[in-house]
Amino acid sequence: MKCGDPALEAQLRGIGLPRESVRASTVSGHPLYEVDMVEDGLASTTGCRVRWDDANTLIRQAAGDCIQFGTAIVDHVVAPDGKITLTLEHSDGSTTQEADFDLLVAAEGRYSPTRARCSGTPATNYGDVCNFRILVPNAQPDGSPWPEEVGETGLFDDLQLVYNDCPSESNLAPGSALRSDPEFTGCVMRSTPRVGIMRIPASKFRDDVGESLYIFGNFAIPDGGDIPESSKTAEAMHCLFTPAGGDAALTPEGSFIRETLSRNAEKLHWARFQDIEPQFSDESGHVCMLGDAAHAFCPSLGQGATTSIEDAFIAASELRKTMRECGGRADMSAALPATLRRIGQRQTDRVAFIRDISTEAGRHLRFHAGSPDGRSTLEDDAQAWTCEDHKSAWRSSVRRMWLEFPQN
Repeated sequence: MKCGDPALEAQLRGIGLPRESVRASTVSGHPLYEVDMVEDGLASTTGCRVRWDDANTLIRQAAGDCIQFGTAIVDHVVAPDGKITLTLEHSDGSTTQEADFDLLVAAEGRYSPTRARCSGTPATNYGDVCNFRILVPNAQPDGSPWPEEVGETGLFDDLQLVYNDCPSESNLAPGSALRSDPEFTGCVMRSTPRVGIMRIPASKFRDDVGESLYIFGNFAIPDGGDIPESSKTAEAMHCLFTPAGGDAALTPEGSFIRETLSRNAEKLHWARFQDIEPQFSDESGHVCMLGDAAHAFCPSLGQGATTSIEDAFIAASELRKTMRECGGRADMSAALPATLRRIGQRQTDRVAFIRDISTEAGRHLRFHAGSPDGRSTLEDDAQAWTCEDHKSAWRSSVRRMWLEFPQN
């Protein structure tokens, strides 16, 4: 973004907080690793923690009159000459048609109806890890302010990953149904449940929206299967984030995480790790898919929005190049199929690589074969993040992700 639209990049940083490092530990306080992305040479610049609602407001303001609210594209037809007719549905339920378009850009996310109309619903590859997330006020679990001794920003700031390396059924009540639930005891509890948590700034556009904590979490589920309903309960959350040593072993951070998830179990947003094959164009070469519509994958490395931004700048670059080379609209329309192919050629391998390492980033949640707990797999993950000669070459993969981004 800094290369393609430095003004917008500066505006986004102006409403956010720097994303500089990641620190990993356990709920009982055992440190695993801490990495500064720039100092370690894994990235060339700091990231940005920004509220999605503020980012949307900023981008919509920049777009001005380009956005037509209360309207959705519910159908499209591409004629043999490449001309596109759209069917629009309005907020009052009425429909209208608009025609004579040369290019339709689909950026409606993971379940893009435009992509489905073009080539059918894409096949989904489901993994063996689930994801949950929630945004809560930057306050104690009961909503009261942080005590003075904790500090003004509270317990959390930049990204922290907090694991339970020793989940134990002994933390369930004697008569709990979870004790006899094979999916919970044989799969979910054979992983190292983790939470990622970071401070998000107060809204710059709404006075009634203060600082928040963005929380996401993961644990193992049956491979290719659904998330066990039993694992979504307050009881399950309490057990998953209590160490084998019980309450006495919990750090303040661990206690906050356990209580917040237990209190908000019914409000968590759930999804399975999943991905679809990249597709940037339809057969006609007049419909372009970008972002999750083109290549949704699991969020373990937080690269969904990043690759979507990359897609947009690559598409803009290629379209501008075609416009400069073409003598008029007819030439431009005829050149679109080749232009969309170039967009796909530039980005397909990269997003497939990021998809694959995003999936890989969830594998350390499962216990090593024969291990009674997650200590060994977490120690191995710590080595991957901090040692150049680790067998996984993980730091090289991270550099490729954050340093070899497309330019021009």
